[in-house]
This record gives sequence, structure tokens and C-alpha cells, in this order.
Amino acid sequence: MSKTIILAMPYLYGLDRLIEKNLAYAGFSVINLCFDDRETRYPNLMTRAVAFYHKKFKKSLNYKKRIKYRSYEAEIQRRLAALGGRKADYALCFRADAYPKHIIADIRRHSEWCVNYQWDGMHRFGEIFGYLPYFDRFFVFDQNDVDRYPQYPLRCTSNFYFDFPKELPDLPQGDSLYFVGGIMDSRTSSIQAFAEAADRAGLPLDFYIAGKKHKFAEYFNHPGIHHLSRDQEFSFGENLRKALSSRALVDFVISEHEGLSFRVFDALKFDKKLITTNTTVKKYDFYHPDNIHIWNENEPFEKVVEFLNKPLAPIPAEIKVQYSFSHWLDNMLAK
Repeated sequence: MSKTIILAMPYLYGLDRLIEKNLAYAGFSVINLCFDDRETRYPNLMTRAVAFYHKKFKKSLNYKKRIKYRSYEAEIQRRLAALGGRKADYALCFRADAYPKHIIADIRRHSEWCVNYQWDGMHRFGEIFGYLPYFDRFFVFDQNDVDRYPQYPLRCTSNFYFDFPKELPDLPQGDSLYFVGGIMDSRTSSIQAFAEAADRAGLPLDFYIAGKKHKFAEYFNHPGIHHLSRDQEFSFGENLRKALSSRALVDFVISEHEGLSFRVFDALKFDKKLITTNTTVKKYDFYHPDNIHIWNENEPFEKVVEFLNKPLAPIPAEIKVQYSFSHWLDNMLAK
């Protein structure tokens, strides 16, 4: 009989479906508690005012989260009821602070072993510290958080690449440099500088940046940089297809953390070159200067061109597999 796992995470363009697929590939029966909440609205002005009061004066977002998930409560209970009174073997949460506390408490009650992975810097969403008691193990993706908060039992891990059987077609490699991410003030100048330098070098861009339209228009005016609105369909599956068909992936770190993004591990899986501003990548065993170029705005862009023209250095399979979802999951669920 397969083991059962509860999956809880904020909606992120279908990422939960890929994680659910990889969990099923690993032999789990999955109860998915992720909901597409992009259209969630406050029911009236009074509710909005109360939420503002809690945020401004009580420094708490839990009321807002309770309102956000109110319409999903019955469905969450229905899915948990499918356990038939028994507990799930595991619960795997990502960014647990995206949920109101009572839902995470309910997930805790319905699981034998409950873990969370915080793929953002702990200080970015400070309410997460109040969720720590719900978990048997708690992972972060930035070693700085482990060092910064020694009073908490934090463990460091990294992001991963999916290792379920390949379903993507064999796409021809294009000549574009590919990036997808959100608008973050700390990296907009780097993106602008990179785009200008790439233009001068004749390198085409295929960049997709999510965020409010007026803010995108304020920062970007480049034919190779495309705006993604919150209601636009751009799934993680589409992201993988674009990564596979690109010449190289580009990654711009934000100032709030030093953890490695999923783009780094997509490059590792697909044997793609990576251009990144995250210097932390040099600490990893898969780093090779012929495969990963650490870029800064002050260097001659000819270095990027030279890097792209070098052959890719092979990475041993025994190193690559350590960053697969299956290996990552074994570490997360170990007791």
C-alpha cells in the first residue's frame, strides 16, 4: 500500500502540479491542498478595513489569510476527510506562512510527520517563526538563516530539479537567453544593465517578468523583456519547455537572500549554461566556470560572449542526482 502525503503550498503558476506528479512518481498517494487564489477578493470594505487594522497595528497577516482561505475551508476538510480517520504518513509544506495558522494546525493533526520548506529568506515573511512548533523538521534554502537564527532548529537544503520521466519533446536549441521571475527592486538595475549589454553584443533575450503592469512599465522597455500579469497563463511546465529550448538561462539574485533559485537547477538538469549574479553558487559541488558564469554589471560583456562560446563541461551523474527531487524528498522526510 502506498504511503499518503499531504501537500500544502501557495499557488505559483502550477508548480504544485509538478510537485504532485513527482510525489506520485515516488510512490505516494497525494492530498493536494494548494488552491489558485489569484482571484480572491475581500467580500466588503469592512473586511478590508479589519485586515488593514490587523496588519498595521497588530503586525499580523493571519486575519487576511483567514479571509483568503475561507472559501476553501470546506474543500480542505473534504480532502482531509478522505483519510478516513487515520493520519497521513507525511505532510510536506512549502512556505507554510501562506496559510492561516489554524489550517497548518489541522494539517499537523492529520499527519504523522510534518515538515516545511521555506524557499524565501526567513526575515522576508517574519510570521513564519510562529509556525515552527507545528513541524517535526523545518528547512530553509539559505544557510545564512541557519547562522542568523541559531536559537531555532533550522536545517538548510537547496531547491531541486524534477526527475519524473521526461515528458517534454526534444526541442531544438534556440539562441535566446532565458529568464523568468518577479519584479524586485533589488535586481531591476541588473536586469536593465544586462539587457543593454546583451543588445550591444547581439544576444537575443527571452525574459518574462511578473508584477503589476505600471511597475513593469516604469522599469522595462525592451522587446525581449515581456510582462506577465497575475492572470496570465504561464505555467511551470511552460517554463521548463522554454528553459529546454534556450541557449542559456539567466538568473538575477535578490538582496533579501542568497539561496539558489530553481533556474540554477533547471540549468543543471537540462545541461544548460547559466549566467547568474548569485556568487553563492561557487560553493556547490556542481559549479564549473565553463558552465556557470557569475556576472556583475562592471565587467566587460565580452566575458559573457566568451563563456557562451565555450563547450559545456560534463557534470558527473553522481553529483547531479543529489539535486533531484527524489533525493531532496528523501532528505526532507527522513526521521
